[in-house]
Amino acid sequence: MFHRTILFALKPGIALDRVRGARESLQRLIETMPGVDHLAVVHNVADERQGYNLALFSGFETKTAADIFFRHPEYRRVWQQDLAPLVERHLVADGDSEVG
Repeated sequence: MFHRTILFALKPGIALDRVRGARESLQRLIETMPGVDHLAVVHNVADERQGYNLALFSGFETKTAADIFFRHPEYRRVWQQDLAPLVERHLVADGDSEVG
């Protein structure tokens, strides 16, 4: 299984309903995209979140499936329309549970 976590630092003053809408748009993608094992968008409640207040946790059958997902036009549309206007910065972490 290939895992990707993306932490998002949202711009100050973003309305909660816009954040909720972006979360829902991302979560709907799991229903239409092949190779996705799980996808969860949550508020980051870690004590040391360093300004990253939203997290996307995702798992894919393979790294190739993850690459396809994050290049897919539907993900790009959600990113451009729903997420990018809210995000000040983001941080990506990848891991493959098959690699020692």
